[in-house]
Amino acid sequence: MAPGRRSEIYRLAVGLAAAALFTATFSLLAGVAVDGWVIATLAAGGLLALRFPLHVSLSEKISVVTAVFFAAVLLLPVVQAAALVAAISGVDIAIAATRRVVANREKPPLGVVALSLFFNASQLYFSAWAAGLVLLAAGVTAGGGINRGQDAFAVIAAAAAFYVTNHVLVATAVAFGTSRNPLAIMRTTQKVVLAQFAILYLIGAIAAYAAARWPWLLALTVVPAVLAYHSLRQRIEIRRDAMRAMERMADEVDRRDPYTYQHSQRVAIYAHAISRRLGFNGPEVQMIELAAKVHDIGKIRIPDAVLLKPGKLTDAERRVMQTHPRLGFDILKPFSEYAKVLDLVLTHHERYDGRGYPNGTVGRRLLLIAQVIPVADSFDAMTSARAYRGARTWESALEELRRGAGTQWNPQVVQAAVAALAQEERAPAEHASPVPVMA
Repeated sequence: MAPGRRSEIYRLAVGLAAAALFTATFSLLAGVAVDGWVIATLAAGGLLALRFPLHVSLSEKISVVTAVFFAAVLLLPVVQAAALVAAISGVDIAIAATRRVVANREKPPLGVVALSLFFNASQLYFSAWAAGLVLLAAGVTAGGGINRGQDAFAVIAAAAAFYVTNHVLVATAVAFGTSRNPLAIMRTTQKVVLAQFAILYLIGAIAAYAAARWPWLLALTVVPAVLAYHSLRQRIEIRRDAMRAMERMADEVDRRDPYTYQHSQRVAIYAHAISRRLGFNGPEVQMIELAAKVHDIGKIRIPDAVLLKPGKLTDAERRVMQTHPRLGFDILKPFSEYAKVLDLVLTHHERYDGRGYPNGTVGRRLLLIAQVIPVADSFDAMTSARAYRGARTWESALEELRRGAGTQWNPQVVQAAVAALAQEERAPAEHASPVPVMA
C-alpha cells in the first residue's frame, strides 16, 4: 500500500473515532451551560492565531493557538472545551479553502480538504479530552483556579497530556505518509519548539485563571501570545537560514567544475517531475527535491585533484570519489531539518541490483522515495558535457534509462522518468539559461 494511502486511512480512522466519542458524549455537551463571552473570545483568539502559522518543517506547522486551546481546557467543562477546540480548527480550514477558491478561481480537491478538516479537528478534540480528563482525575474544576499544590501539578500534567496526544497523532500521520519513524519526527520538531510550547501552555494557564476572575482580561492575553509568536518565528528563521546556507554550499560544489554548474538544481527539477509522476504527495515531493538540492554536498571534501580531473579516474581516485555520499550524510547530520532526507543523500548512488555505493545496498530493498534521485542524477549526468566526453541527446539518455531499468535503476522510477521527461526539451548545456535557485 502506498504511504499516502496509509496516511489517509489512519487520518480517517482518527476522525471516525472522534466522531464516535462526540456522539457518545453529546447529551453531556447539551446539558452544559454556555458562557457566551468566554466562548466568543476564545473562538476569535483561536481563529486569529491560526491565520498566522509557522512552518517548522516541510510537512509540519505550529501556531500560538496552543495557548488559546489550553485556556479553553482550563476554563470550560471538558466536553465543551473539546468541541470548541475542534470547531475552531474546522472553521479555520474551511476559511482557508474558501480563500484559495476566491484567490485562484479554481475549486480545491474537496476530498483532500474534507479529510484535512476531519483529521485536524479530531486530533485536537482528542488532545483536549486527554488534558481535561487529567484535570478531572485530579479534582480540578473548570475555571476553579489553582488552590492547592496538587492543582499546579495537575495543570502541568494536563498540558503534557494535550501536548503528547497532539504531537503523537500528528507525527503518526506524517510518518504513515512518508514511511518514517514517528518518534524521529517528534524529536526533530521538539528540538525547535519545545521551550516555546512550554511558554504557550503557561500563557494559556495564566490567561485562564485570570479570566476566571476578570473575564475581560482574556482579550489582553494577545500581547504575550504575540511575543511567543515572534520568538518562535525567530528560531525557525535561523533554521531556514542554515538550510539556505547548505544549499548555497551545494551550489558552490557545482561551481567548482564548469561542467557540473547547476547540476544539483537540474537534478532537483527532474526529481520533482518524476516524483509527481509516481504519485507522491506534496511533503514527499518536497523531501525529494530538498535532498536533490544537496545530494552532492559531500563533494566539497573531495580533493580538486580527484573532483576536477579531466580524464577518467583511477581505481584509487574512484574510491575517494565514492565517499562523497557518506561525507554529505555527515555534513548534513547535525542539522535536524535535514534528518528526513539523510538517507536519500546517502543512497543516491546505490543501484537496483546492489552494485552501487557507498554500502552496496540492493535498491529494491530501499523505499521507492529513495530511488528517484539516482535516476534524476544519472539523467542529468548523461545529458551534460564532461571534459572527457560530450553530452548525450535527450532521447539517447532516455533510452539508456530504459536499458538500465531493473539493473541500475528501479523500473517503476524509470517508467515515470521517461513519461515525465520524454516531452521536455532543453537547449545544449553550453547555451542553457541559468536555472533559478529555489530557496
